[in-house]
Amino acid sequence: MVRKSLLTTAAVVAVGSLALAGCSGGSAPADGAETDTINAELWYAPATFDPAKASATSDRTIARLGFDTLLRQGDTEALVGGLATEWESTSASEYSFTIRDDATCADGTAITPSVIAASFEYLTGLEDSGAQTWKAQAFGTGEATFTADDEAGTLDVSLSEPYSQLLYGVTGSGTGIICPAGLEDTEGLAAGTVEGAFSGPYTLTDSTAGVSATYSLRDDYDAWPAWETVEGEPAATINLTVQPDSNTSANLLESGGVDVARFYDSNALRFEEDDSYSVVSFASSAYNLVFNQSPGSGSVFEGNPELRAAVAQAIDPQGFNNAGLDGLGVEQFTVNSASYNCALEEPSLLHDYDPAAASELLTGQNIRLLIMSNWDPAADYLAESLRAAGATVEVSAPDPADWTKQMRTEPGTWDVAVAAENAESGLIHLSIARYLGPTYAEGGTNVAYTDNPEGVEFYEAGMNAADSETQCENFLAAQETILEDTAMMPLITDTHRYVARDGFATYVLSGYWDISAMRIVG
Repeated sequence: MVRKSLLTTAAVVAVGSLALAGCSGGSAPADGAETDTINAELWYAPATFDPAKASATSDRTIARLGFDTLLRQGDTEALVGGLATEWESTSASEYSFTIRDDATCADGTAITPSVIAASFEYLTGLEDSGAQTWKAQAFGTGEATFTADDEAGTLDVSLSEPYSQLLYGVTGSGTGIICPAGLEDTEGLAAGTVEGAFSGPYTLTDSTAGVSATYSLRDDYDAWPAWETVEGEPAATINLTVQPDSNTSANLLESGGVDVARFYDSNALRFEEDDSYSVVSFASSAYNLVFNQSPGSGSVFEGNPELRAAVAQAIDPQGFNNAGLDGLGVEQFTVNSASYNCALEEPSLLHDYDPAAASELLTGQNIRLLIMSNWDPAADYLAESLRAAGATVEVSAPDPADWTKQMRTEPGTWDVAVAAENAESGLIHLSIARYLGPTYAEGGTNVAYTDNPEGVEFYEAGMNAADSETQCENFLAAQETILEDTAMMPLITDTHRYVARDGFATYVLSGYWDISAMRIVG
């Protein structure tokens, strides 16, 4: 079965390691004609146009087009201004932002500190699991209070619990500012029908559910981040079509049917030696097996670390790499990519591939495997590996929205799941929190439903550490407890490539690809 895509769908958009990546450009549209349009692709249809509820990659991508954030990741600097022109922290609990005085919503409403505060209050007040993830990323585990002074042009953020990563957290697309019109009509906001909701450079002007979306550049927009290496002109129109098949994407790119396309597999290699195309690459997803330990869920892995270890012995990460990524992924030793700050890199903590030993415990076991749709060869590889070790395997492959919902809030539906943790940049504490502490039902982000007080203690010590060395020491110790418990199994970190044909440019900024930085060049 042909693999359609392996897509990053982790709810967490992590930011922070800030290793600079290269930029790409082109010379002129391939056919020599002038254009003001960029045609690009999404692997999956967006589930929502509400940035606060964005979970899957497609949701996060379109949120970046329509909604500006307080800060952005830079290309030559760690952070650059978005809606904020200045920012400072007097402690890990107190932050202040000066808001630019010329930003407006798509309906002309001024984006004041009060507008931003109202948007953040909406985000932090939602019980939606996607919003809980964005809240944790931006403001930590405590409560956030927003104090707006429209006359002074400032927004102060006070946290009940110290959180040293807030400045990077508010660069995430899910923290995009929703304008008053959107907050007044949240159903229309989610459907993308409230033009005045948009605070970013583009507005959604047309969409066909599951097929396509068209974004138009606002005539009055002048709030681009101060990127130094981004060259060219923003497109007046961005047409996005849903295309899950990588082979088709490559053919369309070669024929001019699309201008920019993303690849996870060897199709990208067709363009790397051709001067008619430019290619940027970045670590996109860290693929992990997550073992469900939720009490009362019926999971065979609850309270059974030996059985979890047996599954880890039955699966060869390189086989998963070959099946899902054409062998282009790189080794992974912990909850996320080795490129992250404070990432544990200790192979001895991982279980050796030993299917014969695994079969002693797996024979006769019934295992429910949850994986996202369109991951067919990777799903087949995992299922057949477990079956070869004697297990009976039931595979469930829902769409991204249902996959996310089941992982986070329906532990009774699965035993082991494949999770794709965002690997584009480096707040590793967000990945650690997927396996420690409170679950989504409890206001946290623990999708493994573990009970690991030792790991939680290390994690909290890292979060409260005043210096980076102490922070890393504790985060490394927390990761060790996760691996020793076999709460998860690292599989592989993939490398994605964005390819632009002549006349178009696309950029990787501080480790992540930003759709709003696509440009027409020539």
